[in-house]
Amino acid sequence: MKIYEVFNQPYAFRWDSDSDSDSNDDHYDAYTRLPDGTSLEINFYTDPGVDGDEDWVVEFWRDRNLNITGAGDQQRVFATVLTAIAQFIDMEEPETIRFTADKDVEPGQKPMSRSNLYDRMVQRYAQTWGYRLERSDMGGTTVYLLHRIR
Repeated sequence: MKIYEVFNQPYAFRWDSDSDSDSNDDHYDAYTRLPDGTSLEINFYTDPGVDGDEDWVVEFWRDRNLNITGAGDQQRVFATVLTAIAQFIDMEEPETIRFTADKDVEPGQKPMSRSNLYDRMVQRYAQTWGYRLERSDMGGTTVYLLHRIR
């Protein structure tokens, strides 16, 4: 099965009512309740970039936890995150999008599993969204910076 085929069934989510229609806002939040009762929150906010310009940063939290939870259903969770990113790009048309992946893992997990998953996802979706990828390793973190292709 190809990577894009496993991410084609996102959960329904809602945009925070404060940000779904105001394109001048500096943050957007998407929420959903997952079948196991946990929550998924996807945050987009501006932050100064390395070059001094504002980057849009993406973070997602499962039950207020940024770490790999091991709670399962990762394909649909990532499908939901990818769908939110695509909708955000349509709403805001950001010049840059930044997110990170920790390389550190919990006992029993494969080394760099999150970073490796992000590598595959970003390679597949960045160009589709109209972005080129700049990837850098910073200690225990991989930083992904997507630049809009003109």
